[in-house]
Amino acid sequence: MKKLLTFSFYDFGNSVFPMIIITTLTSSYFVNHVIDNQQTGAALWQLTIGMSGILIALMMPFIGKLSDATNNGRVIYLRFFSIICILSIAAFWFVLPDSNYVLFCLFLLFLGSISYEASNSLYNATLKSCYSKDLSFGSGVGFGTGYIGGVLVLIIILYLFILPDENILGLAKDNQAPIRFSHLILSLWFLIFCIPLMFFTKFNQKAHDIPNKTTHTIKDLIWSNGLTNTGRYLIARMIYMDGLIIVTTTIGIFGTSVMGISISKIIIVAILCNVSGAVGCYLFGIFFKNDKIVIIISLALLSAVIVTMSINTNPTAFIILAVIGTFFSGPLQSSSRVVMAKLMPDEMQGLGFGMFTFSGKATAFLGPLCAAAITFLFSQRIGFGFSIVLLLSGMLLMLKVSYQDN
Repeated sequence: MKKLLTFSFYDFGNSVFPMIIITTLTSSYFVNHVIDNQQTGAALWQLTIGMSGILIALMMPFIGKLSDATNNGRVIYLRFFSIICILSIAAFWFVLPDSNYVLFCLFLLFLGSISYEASNSLYNATLKSCYSKDLSFGSGVGFGTGYIGGVLVLIIILYLFILPDENILGLAKDNQAPIRFSHLILSLWFLIFCIPLMFFTKFNQKAHDIPNKTTHTIKDLIWSNGLTNTGRYLIARMIYMDGLIIVTTTIGIFGTSVMGISISKIIIVAILCNVSGAVGCYLFGIFFKNDKIVIIISLALLSAVIVTMSINTNPTAFIILAVIGTFFSGPLQSSSRVVMAKLMPDEMQGLGFGMFTFSGKATAFLGPLCAAAITFLFSQRIGFGFSIVLLLSGMLLMLKVSYQDN
């Protein structure tokens, strides 16, 4: 149980990157204060995330296999990439509300995205080592605790720095110093809560070297006279994650630029969504043990929510729909890593989650690129709504994956 606690603490800390940097605070700051044109800013944000996805997709299977081949290699590489991500978050302090900082901001986003995805893949690979007796529960608790961490740090940022006319440190608002300073808080938060897992949790991972080339090993795992069960799962996940990436990377921008919701209110929405996501993860982790069914149900209901959001014009309804959507997107991601963990042997968890990351990122640039193109040609509403095509396609492929209950 102690290992599950430190496992959950890491998610408590690292969730600041996808929830606050990618989805809410930093993305909204970029399109509303750094770049001159909101629509161009939304497209560039999506494009940068897509480009970082290509690189991490190519890197991660090799990094994962290397971590398996080193004694306690998963935690060693976890430390390295986590520290890089923490430093990139802190560096957003230097991004002033001026178009001269557009490239610098996008560079930090690129570096932070790569290091976050690498560290998160290695973190996922420790799930079996931290709580093997009920992976659905352990993963759900980890994800749910991550959402709670996002809630608490958002409240701190909101009420101490962004909302007050005079914040606790007397930071001037004319150069958006309160928002920029929030990134220093976020980096410190990540650092504090990643330390227990990375430095005070005992792992007994023995080196497991596979003599075959990484590419040959991957081929054997996903193809043997046709797609293996693992191969079918990874393709299904590849498609539905493309759709989910569009949603998570643009919903904050959609809320501010299309629905007219202020950055301060977007943060309040994010708090509500995090609470909803935590509840969803805990409930599904406790009561649902067939993670394939959880994935299918979550994809179907999330698609319905996104269709409604795309045609909605009421800001209050947008907030309610965002909260409902997060209730299902949390269990979707939690159950996805459980399926991967159970499909791979213990000694190959690093490579397994390297492939897991590959499946989520190899074509991840296509989703944001298509959404960006549709946004340019038509509107942000249509670009945002395009995500359901990928979500539903992944759901249909998921039906063909064989999976046993815990």
